[in-house]
Amino acid sequence: MSLKYSPNESSNDPVQTGPVLLGVDLSRHHIRLGAVSSGGKLLTFRRELYPESNEPDPRRLADFIISTIRQMIDEHGASSPVTSIGVAFPGMVNQHTRQVHLLPKSADLGGLDIYSEIESAFRLPLRFDTNANAAAYAEMRSGMAHGVSNWLYLHIGANVGAGLVLGGKLQRGKSGLAGAIGQMLIDPERIGENVTLESMVSADNIVRRTRDRLKRDNTSSLSRLGAMGGFSYDDIISAAHLGDDLAKMMMQRTGTFISMALAGVISLLDLEMIAVGGAPAGRPFLVPAIAEGVRQLAFAQAYEDCRIVEAEMGAEAAVIGAALLAAPGTDPIHAFGWDLS
Repeated sequence: MSLKYSPNESSNDPVQTGPVLLGVDLSRHHIRLGAVSSGGKLLTFRRELYPESNEPDPRRLADFIISTIRQMIDEHGASSPVTSIGVAFPGMVNQHTRQVHLLPKSADLGGLDIYSEIESAFRLPLRFDTNANAAAYAEMRSGMAHGVSNWLYLHIGANVGAGLVLGGKLQRGKSGLAGAIGQMLIDPERIGENVTLESMVSADNIVRRTRDRLKRDNTSSLSRLGAMGGFSYDDIISAAHLGDDLAKMMMQRTGTFISMALAGVISLLDLEMIAVGGAPAGRPFLVPAIAEGVRQLAFAQAYEDCRIVEAEMGAEAAVIGAALLAAPGTDPIHAFGWDLS
């Protein structure tokens, strides 16, 4: 199944001609691709489900990624040639080796040199990054983080990651593995049993916790969906918007768990802002819960300095950011403060 649209079709803006940037965002279930102008405007967009497979197959996934990129490039043709490709992954990317790590419940691409494969297939400038970093860069260029010097973008989805900006520069750490906030340990029940943040607040784990709760409370509307074959993170969010008490409680508890990791980050770095990304409809529930949890746990003055807000850009943020990060002429060392010496 594919979903395609052209944002310009619903506007009075002229259709883009001339070179475009291609952004690719890989999720657990599908691939998102978008043609982006040099100014950061999403021109065309498509979403494709991965081919069904009983077992994750790295080779099959890599081939599908390359073939889908080729289709998008061919669709634009000579009138709007693609000049670069940026790919955002739901995991960590080692900027030295260009290997991808910690892909949640997906085929392990770490054993393949997929960077070289894509580079060889298209002979275009190519950039790999995390979905959190890509979305953070889009927010810096066109969203509410424009002009903000010290802040963090929090991605909640198939994976849990962060894009950290200090001094106006996106930080990568020694090898590009900074931002692995999902691997930070929390004690969710405060009984001395630490688990990773991602194991509690990724989309699949929110669903898992909700299913467990329904064994004790079957009054929720989600019980009917469970009996009919199951429900998703989006279903939980929809139920919360419709006033389902259990769904609202699960979103609130998710925000509380996130605050356990963020409180220390805010106290350490004295950030100006936390922007909460991931599913846009889930943000209104997560933000107040995170803010209240951080208020209780963080250094008081650091908490007062930090705004905790919904990210402004939608689900295509990582597509836009990945495209912009790969733009020809981008100087990563100057733009993002890397030290790769």
